[in-house]
Order: sequence, then structure tokens, then C-alpha cells
Amino acid sequence: MTRKAILILSLIILSLLLGTGLASGSAGWVTVDVTSSEVSYYGSGLTNWRRINNKEAINGVEIYSDRDIHEAAFTFEGSAIRWIASVGPNRGMANVYIDDELVAANLDLYAEEGADQVVVFEAVLDAGVHTIKVQPTGTKSEIATFAAITVDAFQYLPTIGKKVAEAYELLRQLPTEAELDDKLFDFPDRAIEALVLAIANAKLADKYFAPGEEGQIAALVALDDAMAKFTGSKIFIARPSLYSFEGNLDDSLGVFPAFSESEVTFEPGVVGQALNLDGNIFVQVPAEHPIANAEEMTVACWVLWREGVHWQRILDFGNNTSQYFFITPASNANTLRFAITSGSGEQTIQTDILPKNEWVHIAVTLGGGVGKLYVNGELKASGNINIVPKDFKPAMNYVGKSQWPDPLFNGLIDELYISNVALSADEIVELMNK
Repeated sequence: MTRKAILILSLIILSLLLGTGLASGSAGWVTVDVTSSEVSYYGSGLTNWRRINNKEAINGVEIYSDRDIHEAAFTFEGSAIRWIASVGPNRGMANVYIDDELVAANLDLYAEEGADQVVVFEAVLDAGVHTIKVQPTGTKSEIATFAAITVDAFQYLPTIGKKVAEAYELLRQLPTEAELDDKLFDFPDRAIEALVLAIANAKLADKYFAPGEEGQIAALVALDDAMAKFTGSKIFIARPSLYSFEGNLDDSLGVFPAFSESEVTFEPGVVGQALNLDGNIFVQVPAEHPIANAEEMTVACWVLWREGVHWQRILDFGNNTSQYFFITPASNANTLRFAITSGSGEQTIQTDILPKNEWVHIAVTLGGGVGKLYVNGELKASGNINIVPKDFKPAMNYVGKSQWPDPLFNGLIDELYISNVALSADEIVELMNK
């Protein structure tokens, strides 16, 4: 081994020894709890197992069975596997299979006192794709009061090759030349250097340590940490584009003017003039707008909705009826609704229907997996939304028109603000009061 390799690996081991008991804990391991779709069950899902709400379980849920026809299975790519369960005086026995080979027969989960999140089975394997299966035997020891077993979660050590591949995918998030020109986001040099070094260390650990050894675990932990810091270091650079509609369709950046196939008119708005959409016309924001590559988003505007039926659009940015995000003043549930989809299910947040014939400020932000809907500066609704514009790169960006054959918007729109950064609640209020 070269002196350089020895030094790098010594640093890995030092980080292990100074860390948090990594070899005996769960650092470096990937945890998949029983609510995950990655875990499959004999028969029709959890109906064949009993689901237990246990606040001490990893995700607050365990599955529970004493029937020997039941089975929980999990397929993974890794070099070690753990089965996590609760133990106690009312626990029975199970058989454990790895790749359909019985590796633990009549494994007993009995314990004099109950305990949660216990590693009841662990095995080091050759690196590769494996399947673990857990089956209740329906039997118990003489002193146990019941024969049931539980499954809380599975944990596995990913192969270093798989983890390194994931790290390279992160590095591919570095700005392209076009994105640098757009100035949408950046990364500090230190985060890039740390991730590159962690990848190099992991490759060395894969060469000099066997799967499951402390050197590999330490390298996985270090790579996990570098990946998390890399992701957290991403700096979003705001490129807000404001359409004030002061007798024209220009934007504040000066390079993304809106356009229309029809003659547009303007009326008095909240600030100067406003865009007049009378139910017969609409405008478009160009496909080249930075919002198409945004990983965060804020859209906001003043709206005066005159009249009309459900599903008119204040805006609808997308490509077709499968990829879009929109704001409608009135859904069929009589709600002001924001919706987004990249083609595999719509995610929504909504609040009370928009009132008619009065100016209302509406804002939607996306960021960190959360969507927020503000009305007149007040947060009215929020929810988990993990789709962002970059997922589908909207090119047909309508103001006043739907991707669907819905009626055109009838009303006024003023101060349309579109940004690739999620504004805070205070910033929304500040934007509204400008």
C-alpha cells in the first residue's frame, strides 16, 4: 500500500474513532422501514400482517404476525443486512432467508423485558443484490406468552460502488455552462473538494477493506456526510422576473418579454396599470424563462377576478395535460388551488375560493419539498410537494389560459412576479407591499 493510501485510510479510521460509535450504531447504514414500498409482503400487502402503531418504532409503525404463511421481503444492493424489530415476553420465533437460503432457523425474539429498535439479525454478505425474507414460524419458547414476531425496519450497508455512483450523480448537479450563464445556482469550492475527496477515500476503502469492515463503514459514513453537505451547500441565486404590465408585456430582466397572439389592453391596477384579460385572450411567458430550470420557485401577483366558471387559470406553466403547474381561482371543490405534476400524479395545496371583483394578492412558493400558498400576505395552506419546475421544464407558459380546454381567465392581473427562489413569509409580505 502506498504512503498516500495509508494516510487516507488512517484519516478514515480516525474519523471513525472520533465519531459516534459508527461500527456499533447505524451510521453508514441505510434504513428502510416497513411503511416503505420497497418492503413487500406475502399476499395482499399489510392486510396479512397486523399493523401496530408504536411510537418507539423507527417510523412509528411495526408489522406483527404469528402465522407461518406470512412473509416480509426486502431486496437491496449491499454488503450487509440487518432486521430491526421489537423484542419482549410476548414474542415468538422466525426463520430468516437470504437469497432463498435458510440462514437462521427459529430465531427467537423472546426477551424478559420489552425493547424496541433491536437488531435481531445481522449478516455480512458478498457485495451485490440480495433479498432477505422474514417468516414467522408460529412457534415460541415455553416461557413466551405469544408466538408473534414484528418487523420494524431493515438496514443495509450499500456497496461502495453504489454509493460512489450516487455521489457522482450529485457532482453532475454542478452548474452547466448554460446554467452558469443563467446564474441560477452555484456551489462553494470547499463542498465540491470535500465530496471529491470522500469519493476517492471510498474507492480506496473498497480496495483495501472487505465489506462490513470498519474501514468500509467509515468511508461510507464520510461519503454520506460529504454528500449531505454538498447538497446543503447549493446556493440558489435569485433571478426574479417582474411583469408590471405598464402598458406593455416587458419583464424586469429585460430579456423575457411576454407575448400574445391577440391585441392586449391595460386598465388601472394596484400599481400603475394591469393586464386586462377579458375571457377571450391570454399571454405567454417565453419557454427560455429561468423558471424552466428552477429547483425552487415563487410565483405571485395581484388578481382581480371578474367572473366565470370553475377551472379558469390565473397562470398555467407546462408542456401538456400531464406536465404543468397552475393556479386557479376556483376548482370544482370551490377552492383557490395550486397544482403541480410532472406526469405521475398531481400534488396540490388549496384554500378558500377567490372572491370576485376585488384585488387579492396571491403567492405560491416551492422549496425544500414544501409548497406554500399565501393570500394577501397570509399563509393559508401548505403541504408536501416534491415536484419542481426543473422536473419537466415548462415551455408553454400561459397567463390566463389552461393546458386543458378550460375557459380563459376573465379579470385583471398586475405585478406578476416569477422567481427561481422560494421567498420567506416576510419576503412575501414585503413583495406585496412594494
